[in-house]
Amino acid sequence: MSADKPGAAGSGPEHAGSVLQRKPSLVDMLDPLTFGDVVESLGELYRVGIRVVDERGRTLADTKGSNGDFCGFVNTTAQGRSRCGALVARLIDGPLAPSQGAQVLPGTSPLGGEWLAQPCFTGLRYVVMPVQWDGDVLGRVVFGPFAPEEMADLPASLAEVEGLDLERARELLAQVGRLSEHRVAKMLAHVAHVMTALLSAGQKSYLTGQMHLEAMLETQRDLEAQNAQLLRLNQRLKEADRIKSSFLGTVSHELRTPLSSIIGYSEMLSEGLVGGLNAEQMQFVRTIMEKGNTLLKLISSILDMSQIEAGKVRLAFEWVDVQELVESSLTSVMPQAQRKGLTVKMQLPEVVQPRVVADREKLRQVVVNLLANAVKFTPGGGRLEVRLSEQGPQADLGVDGYRIEVEDTGVGIPVDQRERIFQSFYQVDDSPTREYGGAGLGLAIVKSYVEGHGGQVSVTSEVGRGSCFRVVLPKEPPLSGQGPAYIPPPIDTDPERF
Repeated sequence: MSADKPGAAGSGPEHAGSVLQRKPSLVDMLDPLTFGDVVESLGELYRVGIRVVDERGRTLADTKGSNGDFCGFVNTTAQGRSRCGALVARLIDGPLAPSQGAQVLPGTSPLGGEWLAQPCFTGLRYVVMPVQWDGDVLGRVVFGPFAPEEMADLPASLAEVEGLDLERARELLAQVGRLSEHRVAKMLAHVAHVMTALLSAGQKSYLTGQMHLEAMLETQRDLEAQNAQLLRLNQRLKEADRIKSSFLGTVSHELRTPLSSIIGYSEMLSEGLVGGLNAEQMQFVRTIMEKGNTLLKLISSILDMSQIEAGKVRLAFEWVDVQELVESSLTSVMPQAQRKGLTVKMQLPEVVQPRVVADREKLRQVVVNLLANAVKFTPGGGRLEVRLSEQGPQADLGVDGYRIEVEDTGVGIPVDQRERIFQSFYQVDDSPTREYGGAGLGLAIVKSYVEGHGGQVSVTSEVGRGSCFRVVLPKEPPLSGQGPAYIPPPIDTDPERF
């Protein structure tokens, strides 16, 4: 048997559905290397050819017997090659039924089905054994060719082959092993038992592997579905966040105009531009101005935060005297600190520090927000200190820079709240009756502006004993960050400018 079907063993068909609902194949259930070694050992033991093919005609294992020289000699003629090819096709693809000269051999196969003896025109014989498993025909075993024990001389069908040297054929035929029908039946039963054991073990391994694979695929499908759902939800959240920021920005902007008018008219009344006011009326007007300014600061913070979230904030970098900036920031909160009886201390470097590159207004807002928070959360009689370090290497940033620290003796921040306080609208005390007012935007704005400068902000705190906010900034911001690419401004040499 020299002809073969195209297709390599092991390239199984595409399957669909659960492995428990699919018909397995020999390729799935038999390891090609191990099974090939077993078949080769059986062939050497019996000195007869054994070929195992699946239902698609693909060869899984093949070993040659003692017939090689004889069959090769017959195939040297054109008629012999043609007739051999037709017989091989019948053995591999033909019906598993007694037809085309095939006869049923007595005996019961452990693999199911009937053994079919198929004579060859050369006088040799093949036996075809179906491979059945769980009621399905998975392939067949072709056993042979071998010379029947009762064979005496070359058959007439071989003598009809033109150009064949019959004497040479007889010499080669004598080398082919002769087997009785009884011995063939025992060999086939042995092969069937071996294949049964291999198929049983292979099926268990195949089912285990396939069910594990299906479980993994099902898990992957679930994860993909969940990821798709998360992506959709994330897109909806982003859109909702965009709408929120747009709404806050629009409302804040629209509120500032009438509120500015209210504050302006109140100032005119307090200054007596439209007539004198008695003491009680003056107190009312001042209350209107104070609450109006508080509300204006709140609206400005909301507008700033909405612009930050929308990515519309641009930092205008210039050379800044940080010492002067810290002093002016402290001046802006001194009235509130004095009203609460706070002790305020400022610590600056002894040596005048070089100017740094920063957005003056944004950096000032950072310091003012930290100082205002310290004043708000420190009880009367407490202490407040702001410190500016000398410029030098900053381990946190890996570049030269400086630190601004604001320390108080206020209420402190619980450990589990210290990261969340930098989130927008977050309040440590979010109850309706909370003692301290505000929208929870001050620290969120601080964090955004500090990171826009390429810096970091952190806090250390102890409940009941106070907090210390630490801002670390580079001397010059990195080349990329919020807003357009940073280009260092020209150095201003005029000492009177600041």
